[in-house]
Amino acid sequence: MMSTGKLSGNIKRNKMNVTYNITSFSPRFFYILFFFSILFFGNAGICKYNEGFALEKAKDYLNKGMYLEAVGMYREVADSSADEDVKARALLYIGRTYSLYLDQYDAALDQFNYILKHYPASLTASDALFSTGTILFEKEEFKGAHKMFAEYISKYPGGIRRQSAEVWADIAKSSISDKKADVKESKEALVEDTMIRVLIGKDKNYADVGADSNIIVYDAFSDKMLFSGNGPVNFSKNVKGIAINRKQSVASSFRIEADSRIIRLDNRHYRGHFTLLAGKKGLSIINHVQINKYLYGVVPREMPHSWAKQALMAQAIAARTYVLYIKGKSYSKPYDVQSTTSSQVYGGYDAEKAASNNAVDLTSGQVMTHKGKLIVAYFHSNSGGHTESPGNVWSADVPYLIGVPDKFCKDNKKGDWEYFLTYDKIRSRLNRYGLSLDNVQGIKVKGRSKSGRALKINVVSQQGISMLTGNNFRIKTDATKLKSTLFQLEKSSEGILFRGKGYGHGVGMSQWGAQKMALEGYNFEDILKHYYHNIKIVSIR
Repeated sequence: MMSTGKLSGNIKRNKMNVTYNITSFSPRFFYILFFFSILFFGNAGICKYNEGFALEKAKDYLNKGMYLEAVGMYREVADSSADEDVKARALLYIGRTYSLYLDQYDAALDQFNYILKHYPASLTASDALFSTGTILFEKEEFKGAHKMFAEYISKYPGGIRRQSAEVWADIAKSSISDKKADVKESKEALVEDTMIRVLIGKDKNYADVGADSNIIVYDAFSDKMLFSGNGPVNFSKNVKGIAINRKQSVASSFRIEADSRIIRLDNRHYRGHFTLLAGKKGLSIINHVQINKYLYGVVPREMPHSWAKQALMAQAIAARTYVLYIKGKSYSKPYDVQSTTSSQVYGGYDAEKAASNNAVDLTSGQVMTHKGKLIVAYFHSNSGGHTESPGNVWSADVPYLIGVPDKFCKDNKKGDWEYFLTYDKIRSRLNRYGLSLDNVQGIKVKGRSKSGRALKINVVSQQGISMLTGNNFRIKTDATKLKSTLFQLEKSSEGILFRGKGYGHGVGMSQWGAQKMALEGYNFEDILKHYYHNIKIVSIR
C-alpha cells in the first residue's frame, strides 16, 4: 500500500502505479488535496439533514481507515437522495475512495464515467473528468490521460484545476510512447516505515504521563527540551494553549520519551514514545511504536491468547497487513490508526501475553499481498458458515475478499444468537440516524446474498417504505446485539425476533474459523489462503 520515488525530471514507475515522493509535484498529490478539500468543505448548503449526517459519518469512516464502510455510506446517499448534485457528489466520493484508499482503479473509473454520462450538467462533472485523467495517468494509460486533461481544459477553461491539467496533459503527452515495464510480482513487499502511530487519547482536557524512569519532554517542532526529570508530568489544555505541570508553554505539539522505553498514560503502559497535540477540542495523544511491539498489544485483544498457535499466527499476519495498509494511506494525518474497534483494538504493554507475542515474533515481517500490493485485511469474529463479499455489505467489491463457504464455522453453536426488537425501538434507533419514521409496522428482507445474509431491509412505517442495506440496518439498530445480517425473522404484534448466526460483517478471515482450522491441523498459511482469495504471503523489506 505504499511506495515512494523521487520525481526530478524522470518518473519512477513501480508495477502499474506511478509513484512519487510526497514533496514532488504529482497528480496524485493534488488529487488527494482536492479530494479532502471537497470532502471537508464541499457539502455546505447542498444536503438535507439526513444526507449531511450520512456524509459526515462517511468522512469519519475515512478518517478511521474504514474505507469499505465509507463506500457503503456514500452509496446510501447516492441511492436515497432526490438531489442530482448530491447523488453525483456521493458517486464522486465513492470513486475517489476506490482509487485513493482501495487501489481499485477500474471501479473508480466506472463511478466517474457514470457521473459524466448521467449527470453531465452537475457541479461534479468537472471533478469526475479531471479525476478520470489522474486515474488513467496512475495506470500509465498516458494517451487516455492526455485526452481527459485536454477535454477538461477545453470544457472548463476557468476551472480551478486548469493549470494542473495543462501540466499533466503535457507530461502525459510526452509519456505516450513509453511502454509499461513488465515487472514480475516480487516475493517481498516494499514498506519503508514500520513505526505505527496509534491514537490512544482524544479530546482530553488533561493527561498524566509517567514512567519508572526519567521522562523527557520536547517541543516537537523545535526539538527544544522543555522538561527532564521524574514523572508524572501533567499536561492541561487552557485558553492560552497547553500547560506542563501548570507552567504555561507556547508549544502546541510535544514529543515525550522515557529512558525505560515503557511509558504510562493515565495508568496504562505503552512501549515507544508519545506525541501530544493540542486541538480545538482538547489534547490528542499518539503512541509511536514499532510494528511488532504494536502487534504485541493487538493480537491478544483481537483473539484469545489461549487459542491455537497457528490461529494466533494467522491473526498476527492479518493484523500486520491491515495496519501497514492503513498506514500507507495515512501520511496526511497525524496518526495511522486508533486503539479501538474502529481500527484494531490495541491494549499496549499491559495487554501483552507470552503466546501472542510468540505468534508475532514467529511471523515477523510477513504480510499478505494481492498482485504485488498489500491487502486491506478485514477480519471478523464468526462467519456463521459462509464469509461475505464486501460488495454485499458496503457496495464495494474487492477481489481478494470475496465470500467463501466456511464449514469451520457452520456448526459452531457459539455463533448462534437471538435478539428481540420492538417496533418502537426500531423507530427510535433509526430516527437517531436522520430518518423521520412514525409508527413502524414491520420490516421485510428484500433479497439475500449467496451466504444467506440479508441484502436489503424494507422498513414499513406510516410514511411508507424506507429501504436500507442489511448492514446499515444492523449498525443503526445495535450491531453488538444484532450480531450479523445472517438471520431469519419471527414477527409478532409487538416487534421482531431475529434468530441469527455469526458475529460481525462476515468479510475476510473468521477468527472462530481460524481457531477451528488450527485445531484440525491446518497451518497459518492454509488459514489465510482459505479466507483471502488469490493472495501471497511475503516478507516486507
